[in-house]
Amino acid sequence: MEAQSQIDDLSQKVLDIKYFPVPSSIILNLFRTIAEKNFTFEDITAIVEPDTALCAQLLKVANSAYFGLRGKVNTLEKAIMLIGVNEVRNLSLAICLVNQFHRVSLAKGFDLKRFWIHNLLTALSAKELAKDKPYLDPDELYLLGLLHDIGRLVMAQVMPEEFHLIHLNAKKLGVLPWDVERAKGLTHTFWGHMLAKRWTLTEKMAHILAYHHEPLRSGVFSRECAAIQVAAYVAKMIEAKEKQLPEPRVPGQKILLLAGINLEEMGILIEKIVELQDDIVALADVVIGRV
Repeated sequence: MEAQSQIDDLSQKVLDIKYFPVPSSIILNLFRTIAEKNFTFEDITAIVEPDTALCAQLLKVANSAYFGLRGKVNTLEKAIMLIGVNEVRNLSLAICLVNQFHRVSLAKGFDLKRFWIHNLLTALSAKELAKDKPYLDPDELYLLGLLHDIGRLVMAQVMPEEFHLIHLNAKKLGVLPWDVERAKGLTHTFWGHMLAKRWTLTEKMAHILAYHHEPLRSGVFSRECAAIQVAAYVAKMIEAKEKQLPEPRVPGQKILLLAGINLEEMGILIEKIVELQDDIVALADVVIGRV
């Protein structure tokens, strides 16, 4: 009865939402065109060009330290060629999300830049982790890493008071916000799953957003969920060292096995991502429109 009551409460919260972000036709067209795998750089350029703000941000991405190019990229087509089609899709989605969520209405204390730094670190870690594993798709894992915590952004806007209280309680109790979310039956994984459904992302992506904290419950996509959990751990370790905070919980042995990585390899991965941290921070500024 209690579980059903929590589901009913969540359902009511969904019905009460007056604003929920929707993907632009450009983003939907990008996803559809790239999924069909029969396109040219000119096709992708033509899709993106009508959104002048997005074009400007993609040009800034291409000229950022993250891509390390010497010489200025001054045309959208060259930017797309440099960044890569899948990366253009992924970053366009992130930029679209930033533009749709209003900073003024986000929960007290929510740090939008820190949020995207964490997601970008997770995305890059997930892509690196997947590179030598034939059962994982690096580009798909990058996108999932970029979106894995998107439910937190939804919560920070649609229920700012509850979101703020969850984080206050977590800090007071010395536990993770995820632990408090589960106790309340109000999880960011629920909202991430809902956003994926609303944005007509694949069933696979929606499932992984729902279960990335619980890979052993995932079933068919447990490997991908485990990879995202490990990648998020790598990001949190880097952030903890930077801020001199307590280290996050190490994923369990079963999770590491599913992700196809051991502790020594994870240490090497952390070192590799740390080297790119400054470039990731600069890229986050571009994504959220601060440069």
